[in-house]
Amino acid sequence: MKRIIALFVWGLFAIAFSQPVYAIVEDTNTKSLDDKTEKKAIENLEFEDILTKAQEHSYDLKIADFNTLIAKQEIRSARSEYFPKLGVSIGQEYTKNFKDLATSSVASVGDNFINPYTRFQSVMGVTLTYNIFDFGVRGGTLKASKEEVSAKEYEHQEKLQELCLNVLDTYSKLLLYQKQLDLYTKMLALEENNLALRKRLFEAKEISKIELDDEEIKVNKIKSQISELNSIMAETLNWLEFYTGETYNAKKLKFANIKKSDFDVNSFHDYTKIAIWKKNEKLIKQKEYQLYVAKRMNYPKINAYSRYYFYGSDPKSYGDNYKDIGPSNFTVGASANMMLFDGMKNRANIQRTNLELQQLNVQRDKEIATFATRLATMRSNLIYLDEQISINTNSLNSIKSKEKSNQRLVAKKLISPMDLNDTKIELLQQEIELEKNKITATSIKRGIQILTDYKD
Repeated sequence: MKRIIALFVWGLFAIAFSQPVYAIVEDTNTKSLDDKTEKKAIENLEFEDILTKAQEHSYDLKIADFNTLIAKQEIRSARSEYFPKLGVSIGQEYTKNFKDLATSSVASVGDNFINPYTRFQSVMGVTLTYNIFDFGVRGGTLKASKEEVSAKEYEHQEKLQELCLNVLDTYSKLLLYQKQLDLYTKMLALEENNLALRKRLFEAKEISKIELDDEEIKVNKIKSQISELNSIMAETLNWLEFYTGETYNAKKLKFANIKKSDFDVNSFHDYTKIAIWKKNEKLIKQKEYQLYVAKRMNYPKINAYSRYYFYGSDPKSYGDNYKDIGPSNFTVGASANMMLFDGMKNRANIQRTNLELQQLNVQRDKEIATFATRLATMRSNLIYLDEQISINTNSLNSIKSKEKSNQRLVAKKLISPMDLNDTKIELLQQEIELEKNKITATSIKRGIQILTDYKD
């Protein structure tokens, strides 16, 4: 009997302890799977990867590429002027002759044909012309086209720099917003803890309603800041999607810190090496060549030409008329053409081109001055931020020391846990300022590196 009772008790223990063990194992496995799923759901973003995607997707860079290709076609067009021109003309006409002509062949004066035998004729001419000399018009036009291509290539570099700066600014903001959200969330938890403690004190009639309301105001203020940050982050994320062509979920993103570099922000001084200067110099060169061409447009142009004419006639039908066509005459010659008066059109064109050249010089000076001011401002801000980071770090260390002291005082029940929470909140506020200054400083330093980067 005792053995039966013992077996029965052992069975009960076995059942009782087997269920929790199974449940624990099952929960552990489920939790492990959930963690893996959560990790997979988080998308880690790196600035360099985002920058690469932005360059591949950029509308501005694609437009700049097309502008370069279009400019290259102008080179082809300018080079075509060095080749002979081959043309064909065909026509039909009815001629009324008032006098008999003594000749038995087709007579021609320029492009006019006279046939003594019939009033109805078909004419086809093949003409080959070549510009022998034009006082440098072709050469100047070709050089202007080449300078335009170079200007478009430097403009592409300029667009690339601006894209990188825009993406850097967007990414830096998102990185800062994310860190601020994390810190504000921790701050909210501390303030809510303080609110709960103050509610107990209020219920115990140890504090006034005003003190409780003050704490609720603090909680709501942080909630409002978190809400505002989420809104701003969503807005900024839209721009990141615009630059990269990707779609992101703000709740599943994690922005990595921008990698620091040993780049010397004060090392750049030669403005003639940057894309802005080189682009404007090429535009000025292009305009100088255009002015050179404009001044020579009314100079004589010497051409050689060769014409071969075919003639046919059949009064019955146009179709048979062309079947009857045959060789008629061949002409070789040279001509010099010069515009004596064009209503002052070319003179106005010269003056306009000269004014455009002067404008480009002013435009170059303006863009370089703007660049220099931008660079100087970034350097000044960097100096200020470095000072602020040092101050923030010292303040943070002081608050950490204060926190440790308050922890000891709480343990000795000399101050309330709310006082300790207030110190922790103060610490988080200082961390927000420090992160803001660090991210901004890193962004500015990287921005200077992008801005002063140049390609020969």
